Amino acid sequence: MKKTCCTLLCAASLAATPLGALAADVTVDSTTLLGISQRDVSGASKENLLPATQFLGLTADKLADGNLSLHLYGWGRADLADKSYDSNKSSGSFTYAYLQYRFKEAGANIRAGRHFIREGIINEQIDGVSARTDLPMGFGLSAFGGATVHTTHMSGESSDGKGDTLYGGRANYRYKGLLEVGLSGVYESAAPTLSTHTIGDYRRVGADLWITPVKSVDILGHSSYNPETQKIAEHTYLLSYKPIQHLLLSGDFNRHNEKSYFYSSSMFSASILNSTDKSTSHGISASYEINKNLEVAGDYKHYKREFGSANRFGGDARVNYKDNTIRGGIGYHYLNAGEGFAIGSNPNASYHELRCYVMRDSKNYFGAIDLLGDFFKEKIKNVSSAWEASASLGYHITPAMAFSGDFSYGRNPEFTEEAKALLRLTYNMTYPGIGGKK
Repeated sequence: MKKTCCTLLCAASLAATPLGALAADVTVDSTTLLGISQRDVSGASKENLLPATQFLGLTADKLADGNLSLHLYGWGRADLADKSYDSNKSSGSFTYAYLQYRFKEAGANIRAGRHFIREGIINEQIDGVSARTDLPMGFGLSAFGGATVHTTHMSGESSDGKGDTLYGGRANYRYKGLLEVGLSGVYESAAPTLSTHTIGDYRRVGADLWITPVKSVDILGHSSYNPETQKIAEHTYLLSYKPIQHLLLSGDFNRHNEKSYFYSSSMFSASILNSTDKSTSHGISASYEINKNLEVAGDYKHYKREFGSANRFGGDARVNYKDNTIRGGIGYHYLNAGEGFAIGSNPNASYHELRCYVMRDSKNYFGAIDLLGDFFKEKIKNVSSAWEASASLGYHITPAMAFSGDFSYGRNPEFTEEAKALLRLTYNMTYPGIGGKK
């Protein structure tokens, strides 16, 4: 029903503004994909996959009085051979489809239709209405409300585990270009009862921060609280520091209290999540541009869960030549996992990772070669490594249209052999209101 309403809203929007659209700037983005692959799964028959997927986007600016715009983006897929994703051989959806009106004062705007809300701790997709505005003395306010965008029903259920309505908002204060703090919350209606899962209701409140005390330092992050469990759900913070022109240092800290963070997820059962379980990660990284053609980077990260810990470290070197038309890189990382860190029946989660790639862009042609290999400390399903090699080649038919093809081949513990090919046709064009194109 809600998909139908969203479609009708878009159709009505287009029908209601035909005269204004004549003066609009219209941008069209189209990508057509044809996937070709064969999977040889251990203990099962081979699968031949031939999914055809179309992505299509349209933006019309300067409608009506010049402040109204229409934004559409959606996709459709049809399997021409074996089923590639789920039990359906075809599917499709609007990613977003909304009207936006920008007011001339206070940086205010209002959106109606299917769209994303990204405000503070909120990162949601709704079929509804949202609005935001600046207030005097550096304050700001935003609010949203509407129907939840449901995904595919879970196996054996008649629902995806989400409630039917979703609303919330954010209040913030900004001081010049130095500081911004915000308080936000999201509330979803009661989750349905599922036969195979016990889940909680999705409600979250939190605070976010951005501060740059000096030009070379940025600190940003957020913390959220789950009123259902009455505990902190997460902390996520990032610090970046640029002491000299070509050197960038950064550090991050993340902590999830598992039951409070995943409490409302249909992938987990709230009744079996331990309220004391926590997962934490923190790390540092550094990148240095030696010259305009060479950059090196290194990083380290520590992961800790209630049932194990791990350290990941490594480095990369990136090069470019001929005004960035030729780019390449090589990298190495090692995950040193302690006992119990592996999920499932894997004996050990430790592995070495190697990657190298090269890309070439020109006025007419573009291409890339990418090699990736993971080498396990202990065999998984009697296999000691997983690797994949891929290559792509494309041609610019016109400045707005390009045709390309990708091919990859690999082996891993899950697939004895996996070969994939992809044909891609892309089109990007802007048509100004006078009827021309650019």
